[in-house]
Amino acid sequence: SDNRDYERVPYAFGFRDRTSENLDFVLISVHLKPGDSSASAARRKHELASIHEWIDDHDEVEKDFIILGDMNIEDAEELSLAMPADYQSLNAACLQTNTNVNGPKPYDHVMVHGLHTTEVDSGFGFLVIDLLDQMASHWDSDNGAYPGRSPYVHNTFRQYYSDHHPVVFRLDTTEADDD
Repeated sequence: SDNRDYERVPYAFGFRDRTSENLDFVLISVHLKPGDSSASAARRKHELASIHEWIDDHDEVEKDFIILGDMNIEDAEELSLAMPADYQSLNAACLQTNTNVNGPKPYDHVMVHGLHTTEVDSGFGFLVIDLLDQMASHWDSDNGAYPGRSPYVHNTFRQYYSDHHPVVFRLDTTEADDD
């Protein structure tokens, strides 16, 4: 669509815990510009700044916005430069989230506002599930050798499964929502 702010336009989805009504939030799903050039990093920073601006324009009632997805962040330095003000990444340690063992990167992040999004269980943190290990026992040997180990065959593995490991974070619904 040649959007001036985004390579891929993010989507915002509102959620509410219908059983206890102690939790509501907006997830903003992103897939930021890939690439390891300084121009790509600048574009990602612009994309995150545009999302932050959109949130500021839409947070009159709801304050809990969670930005998550494939941000294509290359390293901790880029993360610190690109992250919107008052936000923190649950993947602040920049754990590898892509499956490519030959080029590990901390592409995936979950960003939350430090003051407004208190429902995120910071004690649980951010868990990366090793997809290579998890899928090994499910591989059909009729398809040949498992592409997730010795040797790792990135294009085949991502064709069958994914080029990203699943990530897990937790929300706490025991306390009343803060907005």
